[in-house]
Amino acid sequence: MILRVLRQAGTRTQDMRAKQVPLSSGHASTGCFDVICFANIGWSARYQRPQQLMQQFANHGHRVFYVDPAIYPRGGEPYVIGPISERLLEVGLRTSVRQDCYADRMTTQTLSDHEGAVRALVRDFRIRSAVLIVQLPYWASLARRLRQAQGWRVAYDCMDEWDSFPKIGKALIEEERALVAECDLVTVTGSVLLAKWEPANPNCVLVRNGVDNRFFSSKCAPNELLSEIAHPIIGYYGALAEWVDFDLIARIADARRDWSFVLIGDVFTDEADVLQDRPNVHLLGLKPYADMPRYLYHFDVCIIPFKLNKVTHAVDPVKFYEYMSAGKPTVAVPLLELKPYERYLEFAEGPAEFIASIETALKETDTAAERSRAAFAQQNDWTSRFEVYKRAVTNCHPLVSIIIVTHENVDLSRLCVESVLSSTSYPRYEVIVVDNSSSDGTRNYLRYLARRHVHVRIILNDHNRGFAAANNQALAEALGDYLVLLNNDTVVPHGWLEGLLRHLTDESIGLVGPVTNFAGNEARIAVGYDDLSEMQSFADRRADIRKGRSFDISMLAMFCVAFRRDVLDRVGFLDEGYQVGLFEDDDYSMRVREAGFRVVCSEDVYVHHFGQAAFKKLIPSGEYQRIWNANQAYYERKWGIWKPHSRMGGRPGETVE
Repeated sequence: MILRVLRQAGTRTQDMRAKQVPLSSGHASTGCFDVICFANIGWSARYQRPQQLMQQFANHGHRVFYVDPAIYPRGGEPYVIGPISERLLEVGLRTSVRQDCYADRMTTQTLSDHEGAVRALVRDFRIRSAVLIVQLPYWASLARRLRQAQGWRVAYDCMDEWDSFPKIGKALIEEERALVAECDLVTVTGSVLLAKWEPANPNCVLVRNGVDNRFFSSKCAPNELLSEIAHPIIGYYGALAEWVDFDLIARIADARRDWSFVLIGDVFTDEADVLQDRPNVHLLGLKPYADMPRYLYHFDVCIIPFKLNKVTHAVDPVKFYEYMSAGKPTVAVPLLELKPYERYLEFAEGPAEFIASIETALKETDTAAERSRAAFAQQNDWTSRFEVYKRAVTNCHPLVSIIIVTHENVDLSRLCVESVLSSTSYPRYEVIVVDNSSSDGTRNYLRYLARRHVHVRIILNDHNRGFAAANNQALAEALGDYLVLLNNDTVVPHGWLEGLLRHLTDESIGLVGPVTNFAGNEARIAVGYDDLSEMQSFADRRADIRKGRSFDISMLAMFCVAFRRDVLDRVGFLDEGYQVGLFEDDDYSMRVREAGFRVVCSEDVYVHHFGQAAFKKLIPSGEYQRIWNANQAYYERKWGIWKPHSRMGGRPGETVE
């Protein structure tokens, strides 16, 4: 009997650690969100789309947590984890009940176990901004729960027609329909799946498969593999599963005993038994991905001998792109997803057509055809596929416009902007910097920023228009669904933006701001650090301990405030009647409440504020007091008597954490 590879839900502990941090336990690389991938196959399985896309994320600076359904801790730990490559970690989640993830819906107990495990993972690895990528409907309920708890977007990567897939349970089909209807993004590998799911989710994007062309083209070189097998070699690699037409292969092999048939891949079905006892058929089993180009080098003709049915017509075969990378002539059954590429391969049905097409391919002398196939592979590299995929993932997030007004103090401005760019891992934001006629090098720095960062825009005023007018300039140009006003004398930590946005999902809240070390009211707290290098750890501790907590506040100082587009539409721009600055934040807080919204201070988001960087320069001349008096009088004409804010140094019971 041919050795079969069966689904095994076992515990693989080699190179895995039970909840041991530090495996890159810090935050993601500069400006990159994390990816939690709920996989359909183990990382060590056939290396294909799931691994290729996740490796691309890691290559581009993202931390990737690849959750394998067949790995789980042996003891009571919430998870096991081990490195695959730099920034790419394989994870197994705790479960008290073993399930067949291709047949059953996740049980309530398993969901609870997995959710607790992910919470521990989030805590230990300080995951603040993440995208949940689901590759198998089994994970749908867990992704749904995490989106509700964390506010993270869910992307479903649909690679197969599960409705007709062998041994797929009815419960999984039902889960898939619900997942497609409610997730934030559906990506599909071909036009058949696009036609199926686009009506169910308007954010459905076609992202075909591809090839690591650099790897294949460099490794497809002379070697000693298959040296004992006679040419011509008709080659295939991939899963030897129910969708392969083994009878077709057997009949071709019987008709052409002078051809050698090399089939590489793990065997999943008894149907492969028909290939036994044929001396010209060589089943080599699963081989390392690193060796695939070396085997491919020896193939004289490549084949894709699938059965034609609903499952296979929906497949965009990865092997096709890999065959093309070596310029190999290829004969395939006429799959719908391969139809657009018929100039690069031959279609055949039945033994007679396959034999005729293989014979033609073996006689090929046209080197231009080989070059054309190789050029096609170059155009369909995984790098370009990843760009399309990441763009789709990014665009399923609302855009956030971060507005910073500058006037002199270039060193503080630089510290602020660079903290935003390095610590903001939220996937989709723009930065608009408005300079109020600085003369100290600020403008050179801003021009430099705009050249280097495509999502940074600058506005250079020829005179100091003041805080309110400059912010309004940017608000008028901002494209965001969410809007943030941020002073240039602040430093933000990882997770700051995601924390503020989570509060704004409550539609009763119109304006939210963080706690800080420097403010004139209850937003000020005692801090537990003396140096900015320690600020991140302090902010992380607060985020963990006080997650989701906030309190209503009479006024939010506009060193950092966030609000939704609908709030701006109802409340309007800042009042430019306030000179230079001061009191416009009191005014806006009043207007937001008058419009029926709450004004809240987030206890789980911390932003460092140097405070009064520009106004300090006006104090010795008395100009600061003059502006204060004028703006207080303007405020009181609008709202009545202004009451000084409570300077509590923190809320009652506030302690350094």
